[in-house]
Amino acid sequence: GQDWRQTQAMSKELLHEVLKVAGLWIQDAVSTRDHNQWIVFHAYVVDTYVVSLRGSEGLLLNLAGLIRQCEKGDGTCIVIALLGKIKGEHHQRCHLLPSVPITQSGVRVAESLERLIASKRQKGFEDGPAVSDERGEAYSSRAIDDCLHEILEDLFDEKPTLFPQNIGDKEELKKRFQAFRTFRRTSDTQAVEMKVAQDDIDAGNCWKSTEKAKGVRPSRPMRTQYGDGSV
Repeated sequence: GQDWRQTQAMSKELLHEVLKVAGLWIQDAVSTRDHNQWIVFHAYVVDTYVVSLRGSEGLLLNLAGLIRQCEKGDGTCIVIALLGKIKGEHHQRCHLLPSVPITQSGVRVAESLERLIASKRQKGFEDGPAVSDERGEAYSSRAIDDCLHEILEDLFDEKPTLFPQNIGDKEELKKRFQAFRTFRRTSDTQAVEMKVAQDDIDAGNCWKSTEKAKGVRPSRPMRTQYGDGSV
């Protein structure tokens, strides 16, 4: 008697269209609120997709950590900083996830994050949640979903062929695409299609298991335990 509908991954083409539209809406924004909203949304999508985060994890993007990592970076990679303190730590309050500046498919990670940092600094913010409104208050998952659905509904009207055949209307679209899992499913799906090793896919989630372990070494496969977690 249950009607179970799993959140879907996006195709590579649809993901790029979402980022393209967000970029155009940044350029066309006439209010500070809209300009900030689409800059933040663009960076959120890029981060959650590239390092395979669940939606709630993407909200942990830390502004001070991003600024610090960008300032000491050499341009060979971009380091994504997620707020989260592990029991027993005294100094580092961020989980640091490295990423390429530009992915093979053309997602411009560094450009998106640098634009986010510049926008926040212009408003006087250098600390706190990076996924936040123009006043520096953290966005909710619902707010991010609203942004996602606004773009997808626009694309559904203009380019319906980008969507799978099971998406017959906008109500189904909202049920199938949600920020909490869609971008992670998209990332994992692309990784599988590119024949990325399962160990490499799993490695991206080690920061979460470490935090849950509350300072105790988490249980992982032996090859992962003896690997360098900073790689």
